[in-house]
Amino acid sequence: MKNILLVIDMQKGFARYEQTVQLTHRIEELLERELFDSVVATKFFNGANSSYEKFFNWHRLESEEEQALPENIQKHVTCTVTKNIYNCVNSDFIQKLCQLNDGVYPEKVFIIGADTDCCVLTIATALFECNIRPVVLTHYCDSNGGPVSHQAGLTCMKRLIGEGQLFSGELTQKEDLDSI
Repeated sequence: MKNILLVIDMQKGFARYEQTVQLTHRIEELLERELFDSVVATKFFNGANSSYEKFFNWHRLESEEEQALPENIQKHVTCTVTKNIYNCVNSDFIQKLCQLNDGVYPEKVFIIGADTDCCVLTIATALFECNIRPVVLTHYCDSNGGPVSHQAGLTCMKRLIGEGQLFSGELTQKEDLDSI
């Protein structure tokens, strides 16, 4: 079984508060350790007339500059999945995971990124519902909504995917992945 890492929405346009700037640095350090066989990055884009514009009057992540991944993350990415909603899990995405896992349906996928209470929560739940164990590495997750939003996301995930799928430690070597 391959160790696949899913890096959720670590785009320049989302790294705008101290907690997500620091998160970017933690993720860059993790990726430099080269612990994973494949790294899949999601990139959110906000299109004209989106639900985010209509219901939130939110116009960020429309430009390519805001949608770009930081270079120190991008250089480790095996493939990128674009999305215009919270979730990226669909049949094409599952097929991509199978390809990265030597044609075998993956048993688990490691998840990091932003925002814990939005996309991380939604994607982890969707993987769980596809019978893939979502291992959320909470040290490498945070929320632009601040600590309360981050904690709310963790609380919901404990209920939706089970506390055993949340790992709070720092990863330093490949053997750490085997114990999770």
